Amino acid sequence: MKAFAANLLLLAVGLCVALAMAEGLAAVASRGRPCSGRVPLWRPDGAVGWALVPGARGDAVVCGANQREIARHRVEINALGHRDLPRHRPRDGRRRVLVLGDSFVEALQVDFDDAFTARLERLLDAEVLNFGVSGYSTDNELRAWAHDGRRYHPDAVLLVLHVGNDVLENGPRLFLKFPHGLPPKPWLHTTDASPALRACLAIDRAAAHLATLLPDTVWARSRLARATFTSAVGGGLQLGCADATGPALIPGVPEGLGVYGEPRTPAWEEGWRETERLLHHLASRVRATGARFGVALGPVDAEYDPQRRWYEALQPATRGHEWDFEYPYRRLGGFLARERVPWTSLVPPLRTHYEVTGDPGSYEWDGHWTASGHAVVAEALAPFVAELLTAHPVIGGLTLDAVPETK
Repeated sequence: MKAFAANLLLLAVGLCVALAMAEGLAAVASRGRPCSGRVPLWRPDGAVGWALVPGARGDAVVCGANQREIARHRVEINALGHRDLPRHRPRDGRRRVLVLGDSFVEALQVDFDDAFTARLERLLDAEVLNFGVSGYSTDNELRAWAHDGRRYHPDAVLLVLHVGNDVLENGPRLFLKFPHGLPPKPWLHTTDASPALRACLAIDRAAAHLATLLPDTVWARSRLARATFTSAVGGGLQLGCADATGPALIPGVPEGLGVYGEPRTPAWEEGWRETERLLHHLASRVRATGARFGVALGPVDAEYDPQRRWYEALQPATRGHEWDFEYPYRRLGGFLARERVPWTSLVPPLRTHYEVTGDPGSYEWDGHWTASGHAVVAEALAPFVAELLTAHPVIGGLTLDAVPETK
């Protein structure tokens, strides 16, 4: 018995030494590399997948090719867990708009005053609450609204849907195909799954649950723990579940380009089906509170700036393929109109700005909006959001009263 205890103690000591060495190596590897190894401003969350940490502070670094630092901004998360001004749930007497979205709404790439939500607040003289979180797609946003957003009792809710990856990350099969560097989703499941796919989804959910059990100090201080529950889990599931998730879009072509055309695989059919289902439920839940709901469709800069089509240089298999950049707007616009949801596209204002100035309004390589891009987006959204706050919001150029009921 003593020998067993001694061996167990040696095993524990050896494991601790190995983990300490791994942490040390990770620290050394990230030293002098501003684009890696930084403590995130978010942590895993069982209700919404991951959430910003109230009171967190840090530098957000925008990086270009070869991990070269392009810009750096000091970021503070408010006491309510949002990248926003200090807020209170009770209303201050002004109209209130709540904005859901991903990193394009969160806007860590610019000073907060330059973010389009802050600009909208000044333009509209209304509270514009920033609920953006990096990596969110419509399933996260639906849960964020149900878990927290509805308690703010906004007059209107604006969803900024990024066509470049939201459909991709709404579909369970596509989510497993696309490593994203964020924690797994604890609710991921699908119908008509094979035994292998069910096992892959169960692993994803189990990893998500384990990630939420990590103490805050471990998550904040351990590069190894963060890498395990983000890159390692995502990369492992991508490789191990390649057969279970079905065929790729086109061999050698980034899966994300599949949004620009009719769905060609079961995974993309599921992604679109899930996106439309989630939009329907989000619109219904927002409207049930008496708030108005609208959607802004945000583009990838490559849609209007040919010089940003890096994939043509990096993935030769993409050359010669014609992508229908209008497809997601036609499909989503038609769906939203049938759902009687006001919507607008941000492609025209960003394209016009690019054609007039030569500035795509986004960072090279990174793709997120610069201060000038946020300014364009704010000016474009101001009349849309103002109309959304009225009694008769516009749906794709028509008022609600002009849109026939869907059967």
